[in-house]
Amino acid sequence: MAIGFAGAHLLIILFIWLVTIAAVGAALYFVVRLAVLHAMKAHTRWVDQGKR
Repeated sequence: MAIGFAGAHLLIILFIWLVTIAAVGAALYFVVRLAVLHAMKAHTRWVDQGKR
């Protein structure tokens, strides 16, 4: 009986790790995406200022 509980406990820990990794990955994705978007907009403004 104890082996069944240990297996369930292991699955719960694995699930929590997977959810945590997914959340951190999603947050990192959006942070990098916003940073790249900001850099592209800043670069476009910089190029447009040089055209005058």
